[in-house]
Amino acid sequence: MDASLADLVSSLGDTAVDLLEAGEAEGWSPSTADDALGVVDVLCAVLAAHGGPLETSLTQVRAHIAAAQRGVRRDLPPAPRRGSAAAREEEQDGTARFRAWRDARVHQWPTPPRTRRSPWES
Repeated sequence: MDASLADLVSSLGDTAVDLLEAGEAEGWSPSTADDALGVVDVLCAVLAAHGGPLETSLTQVRAHIAAAQRGVRRDLPPAPRRGSAAAREEEQDGTARFRAWRDARVHQWPTPPRTRRSPWES
């Protein structure tokens, strides 16, 4: 393959835009969000290898990526009772919205419809 690094980076940029558009159109599932974060983490690790201020700033970015991945993977405690102080706190810090997104059935692969069999069929 004769592709230069500049061509590969350009191709990666185009792919990132396609990924963003697909995520906006179809919705992000926890597994695809985790995969996308993993790709960004790899890119940050490669760029941080150059050292200096770039390494320092990307180390902080990688820490935030790791925290986001833990949030996507980690089990949340059961939802608090509606109207309680804990429920209001989850609304304020965004945990309730995150829980609803992560647990939504929309983000899971659809199961095929069940077919009913007539008792007369054998």
